[in-house]
Amino acid sequence: MDHRSSYAFALGLATWGASACGSSSTTRNLGAGDDASASSGFGSSSGSDSTSGSGSASGMSPGSDSGASSASSSGASSGSNSGGGADAGAGADAERDATVADSGSPSNPSFILGADITWTQQDQAGGATFTDKGVALPILQLLKNHGFNYVRLRTFVDPTRPAPNPAGGTFAPYSSQGFADLTHTIAFGQEIKAAGMGFLLDFHMSDYWADPGKQIKPAAWANDDLPTLTMAIHDYALNAIQQLVAAGARPDMVQVGNEITPGMELSPGTAFGRTSNWTQLAQLLNAGISAIRQVDPTIKIMLHVDKGGDLNTSVTYINNAMANGVTFDVFGESCYIAFQGQPSGWQTTFKGLAAKFPNLKFVMAEYNADPANQTDTELRQANDIVFNLPNHQGLGTFFWEPTHHVNDNNPGIFTVTGNVYTPISACIDQYDQMKAAYGL
Repeated sequence: MDHRSSYAFALGLATWGASACGSSSTTRNLGAGDDASASSGFGSSSGSDSTSGSGSASGMSPGSDSGASSASSSGASSGSNSGGGADAGAGADAERDATVADSGSPSNPSFILGADITWTQQDQAGGATFTDKGVALPILQLLKNHGFNYVRLRTFVDPTRPAPNPAGGTFAPYSSQGFADLTHTIAFGQEIKAAGMGFLLDFHMSDYWADPGKQIKPAAWANDDLPTLTMAIHDYALNAIQQLVAAGARPDMVQVGNEITPGMELSPGTAFGRTSNWTQLAQLLNAGISAIRQVDPTIKIMLHVDKGGDLNTSVTYINNAMANGVTFDVFGESCYIAFQGQPSGWQTTFKGLAAKFPNLKFVMAEYNADPANQTDTELRQANDIVFNLPNHQGLGTFFWEPTHHVNDNNPGIFTVTGNVYTPISACIDQYDQMKAAYGL
């Protein structure tokens, strides 16, 4: 989703109204699945070119302007490879998953109740405080009290740099103070680990927001040819993971690219990573993947697109990635009612993906409260969809920026009065219910 104008707007909301949130219930099909974690060959690009089937209107995201559009093109699914990237040793993996996947450890909880709270680091630097039932608490403790056990952080190559808008003009820097650069990410990652929570790292592979409408090359890589760009991605990821691990902020899961439905590193200049050329896109993805596994092969690797309501395009994307030698463990979908439709469509997508790719794991990498229905039963629905996937294929979910009411399409679950952030009881209470229902 496109958030580029959202933060300044959100800061301007001194107070916004509380919402009432509803609930629903479910039971989970618990079981054992396979963990697809075959190693990647850096720079490899085996397989023939094939085209992704992106085609849905959800390439426009909350806060995006009319100039942004999805660059992906439609095509047929290659269909035959449904193994989820794992090799044939399913029996041993299944036995391991039965004991390890539900171990409850911070890095591998039985179910992820996660949140992307990257902005809270900047908020706290500006004096923000978080309260719950009248008690001031650190944001991580507040979330943990309500069942959250994982944090997602986005990171940018150089967020202090302006970025060329592919539709014309220039975007102001993501953060003139450098928030969400590697240094800030390491510091926040250390806090996450100290709190005993899991850590998902979201590489945007850009100086600026990456989403279906734009995948902008970092300024430092803008003029690179394909071999140089490939090495730049590898070296950047390698250095970042090495520094995080050395600082005691090892990520448990890493996504290479953010909402890379149309590909990655598409502008300015030559678009080397389009889904219309999967050989090149796979080369770029594997550059990042191989670097991560070079440091720690046990870190889970995620690919993330914005097609939570589009099963066919999601299947095509996974098949193309596999056919071109991209090895990954987890497939993440964005699921916003404003852009991916109703939760019933998400359920169709996740159930269909789990059936077709039994060796892959799945997460709802981004979701939020229902902007049109502030009863917000969607919070529980979203989590139930992933929780109920068979054989522990549904790893969990990540609420995108719950402390912020970014815009009308992207409401949070906190009220903000001045610089005090407080969870909406009717919303946060649902997470207490999920914590109990899911056995967390």
